[in-house]
Amino acid sequence: MKGKSLSMLSLILPFCISILVLCVTAGYYIYRYASERTYREKWKDYNDCGLA
Repeated sequence: MKGKSLSMLSLILPFCISILVLCVTAGYYIYRYASERTYREKWKDYNDCGLA
């Protein structure tokens, strides 16, 4: 029984880690996109009038 559960863990653990890495990466890109969009929106008026 212990060998079977260890085998099952060795199959599930890499899958869970890869899903976690994908979620963290997606979260980073979403955060970066939102941050860039906010920055561009903030400075849009200054770019339009030629101060930046």
